[in-house]
Amino acid sequence: MSNFVVSARKYRPQRFDEVVWQQHVSQTLKNALQSDHLAHAFLFCGPRGVGKTTCARILAKVLNCQHPTADFEPCNSCDNCTSFNHNASFNITELDAASNNSVEHIRALIEQVR
Repeated sequence: MSNFVVSARKYRPQRFDEVVWQQHVSQTLKNALQSDHLAHAFLFCGPRGVGKTTCARILAKVLNCQHPTADFEPCNSCDNCTSFNHNASFNITELDAASNNSVEHIRALIEQVR
């Protein structure tokens, strides 16, 4: 039973084109990539289950992808995409700000990324 994966993670979209109900967010992020006008930070907010983490993960993946597609999607086959898909990326750290909200948590995160 060690290979069990929650269906929401197993079937999580891997490309902006696969994201449903958030096409405006996907298009805004793709426009920022296309125009090379990325903000230094993005705040993804909203109720549970609307795609905040999914959109953030796709953005992180395409920014680190070695061979992004012409329409600014991750290739999902290069070393960076593969390591990200296996939760083994050294370039991307995902954190849960709702759970890691104390000063001690932030200090630990800063140490982790050094």
